[in-house]
Amino acid sequence: MDLNQILQNAVWIPIAPLAAFALIFAFKKVLGVGAPWVGILALLYGFLHTLLLALGIYSGAVQFPSEGLQGRFFEATLTWFSVGNFDFRIGVLIDGLSSLMMVVVTLVSLCVQIYSVSYMKGHKRFGLYFAYINLFTFSMLLLVVANNLVQFFIGWELVGLCSYFLIGFDFEREQAAFAGRKAFITTKLADSGMYLGLLIVFNYLGTFDIPLLQQNISMVQHPAWVTNAIPLLLFVGAMGKSAQVPFHVWLPDAMEGPTPVSALIHAATMVAAGVYMVARLFFFFEASPISLEVIAWVGVMTALIGASMGLVASDIKRVLAFSTISQLGIMMAGLGCGGYKAAIFHLTTHAAFKALLFLCAGCVIHSLHTNDMWKMGGLLTKMPITSTTYFIGTVAVSGLPFTSGFFSKEEILSAAFLQNPLIFVLLVFSSFLTATYMFRSWFLTFTGLPRERDRYQHGHEAPPLMTFPLVILAVPSLALGGFLVYQGNLSKWLHWGPEISFHPAESVILLSSLMAFVLGVGVATYVYYFKPTKYEALAGRFKGPYQILVRQYGFDSFYLWVIRRFVNPFSEKLARFDYNVIDQTLVDGVGFVGRKISQMSHVFDGRVIDQVMVDGQGWFVRRLGYYLRRFQSGLAQNYLFWMAVGLLSMLVWMSQAFI
Repeated sequence: MDLNQILQNAVWIPIAPLAAFALIFAFKKVLGVGAPWVGILALLYGFLHTLLLALGIYSGAVQFPSEGLQGRFFEATLTWFSVGNFDFRIGVLIDGLSSLMMVVVTLVSLCVQIYSVSYMKGHKRFGLYFAYINLFTFSMLLLVVANNLVQFFIGWELVGLCSYFLIGFDFEREQAAFAGRKAFITTKLADSGMYLGLLIVFNYLGTFDIPLLQQNISMVQHPAWVTNAIPLLLFVGAMGKSAQVPFHVWLPDAMEGPTPVSALIHAATMVAAGVYMVARLFFFFEASPISLEVIAWVGVMTALIGASMGLVASDIKRVLAFSTISQLGIMMAGLGCGGYKAAIFHLTTHAAFKALLFLCAGCVIHSLHTNDMWKMGGLLTKMPITSTTYFIGTVAVSGLPFTSGFFSKEEILSAAFLQNPLIFVLLVFSSFLTATYMFRSWFLTFTGLPRERDRYQHGHEAPPLMTFPLVILAVPSLALGGFLVYQGNLSKWLHWGPEISFHPAESVILLSSLMAFVLGVGVATYVYYFKPTKYEALAGRFKGPYQILVRQYGFDSFYLWVIRRFVNPFSEKLARFDYNVIDQTLVDGVGFVGRKISQMSHVFDGRVIDQVMVDGQGWFVRRLGYYLRRFQSGLAQNYLFWMAVGLLSMLVWMSQAFI
C-alpha cells in the first residue's frame, strides 16, 4: 500500500461526510431507517484513511514534502477567488497535529453515529439528525485540515451553526430552543474578537496562509501591540468555542440536545475547536508572553469553576458538562504554560473518555427516562456493560495511575510546575475536585439501593448498537496514554514543544497527583457510598457556598440582569429609533413624498399635458377645421364671390398705399 498516495488523497477525508450529508438531506424520506448507514460508511472510510495516515507518520513511511516551524507537512491548494492581487485559496494542510486530530474526530463521530441508530430510533426527524451529524463532522474536519485562516474561519463558523441545529434539535421544547440560541449567541459574541484578530493578521502580515504566517511572525519585526493583539483576540474566539470563563455559560444548557450530540460536541468537535486553534496557531501565542499568561490564568479559573460546579449538579449530563469545562480549562492552562504537546495529549485522551462517559449517560437515560442521579441507584447489576465502561471513563478522567487521563494530566501538571508553582497547586486542587464529583456520579448512579423502585424495575442494558461503541471507546480510555508515553510516540506526530519525559521534580508532581486522586475518591466514597444521608447535612451546614455553586456563581443571573438593565432598554430605544426615524421618517417619509409627487404628476399630466397640450391641440384643429369647412361649399358662384371679395380687398389696400 502506497501511504504517500494516501497522503495525496487526504482531501477526500472531509469530503466524505459532506457527501453523506448531501445524500441524507436530499433523500432522507427515501432512505428511511437506512439513512444513518450512509454516514456510518462515510465516517468508516474517513477513520480508516486517517488511521492509516497517522500510522504512516508514526512509522516514517509517509514522506512530507515541506518543512515549517511545527515540523514537516503536506499542503495542497486551489484558488477560490481573486481580489486585486490577492488570491483566496482553499486546500489542506496535513501534518502530525492535523492527522492526530482527524483520527479523534472521525473515531468519535463514527461511534456516535453507530450509537445513535438505536438511541434516535423512532424520532420524527430521524434522517435530518444524521444529516446534521455529518455536516457537523465535515465542518470540524474542514477546520482541522485548513491551510489558511479564511477556510479555518469558515469551518469555525459552520461548527457553531451545526451546534445550534443539534442542541436545539428538539425545538418543540422551549428549553432546547433556548439552549440552542444561547450557544449560538454566546459563541458568536466571542467570535467577534477572533474576527478582529483576523483583520489585524491580514492588515499587518498580508496573508492568511498558515505556513507563511509562521515564517512571517518569526522573521519579520512587528509592532508590540500587533504581536500581542493578534493572539489575545484569537483567544477570545477560543474562549467561546471551548467554554472558557466567562463564555462557559452555554455549555451546561447545551445538554438539552440529544445525548449523542453532547458526546460529539464535548469530545471531538465544538469545544475541541478552541484548543485546537490555539495549538495550530501556537506560533502567534509563543511570540507573546502576555497572551500565554492570560491563557494560563483563564484556564486555571475555568478548571476550578467547572470542577466546583460539578460537585452539586444532580443532572448526570450536567455533571459531565461541568467536567468538560474543567478539563478544557486544564488544557488551556497547559498551553499557557508552554505545554503544547501536553495539551494536545490531554485533548486526545479526553476525547476518548469523555465521549465514553456521555454515551454511557445516554444509556442510563435511555433506560430510566430521567437525567436526575437522585432518582437512580443500584444499576451496577442491571446494566453491567454500561456501569463498567462508565467506571473506566470515571477513573480515566479522575487520573487513576496508568489510565490515559493520568498520563496526559501529568504532563500538564509538569508544564505548570516548571512555569508557575501556584498554577500547579490550583490544577492539583482541580484534579481533587474532579475525582470527587466523578466518583459521586458513579456512586449515585450505579451503587446503593434504587431510590425509585419503579424506574429501577424498568431499567435494562442498552441495545448492542449502543453498547458496542462503549467497548470501543473504553480501550483508548485505558491504554492510549501509556502507548503515547512509554515509547515517546507522541513526538512522532508533534515535533514542536518540549519532549514528554520525566524530570527531577517528577516525584513531587506524581505524589501530588496521586494524593489528589486518593483524597477525591475517599471523600466521594465516604459521603456518597457509605454515608449518602450526610450530603443533605453538608449542604445545610455550608448553605452559602452550596447556593453559590447551585447558582453557578451567578454568571447567568448577572448576564440576565445586564440584559434586562442595559441591553433590553437600549434595544427598545433602537427599536423606537428604527420605527420613528428609519421606518416612519425615512422609509415611510420617502414613500409619502414619492406618493405626493406622483399625485402632483398625475394632476399635471391630466390637466396640462393631456387636456391643454394633447386634447387642446386636437380641439383647436377640430374647431379650425369646422370653420374652414364652411368655405368649402362646393358651389362655383360662392367661390367666385369670395375671389371677388379678396380681389377687391387687395385693390383697396393697394390704393391706400399709393395715396
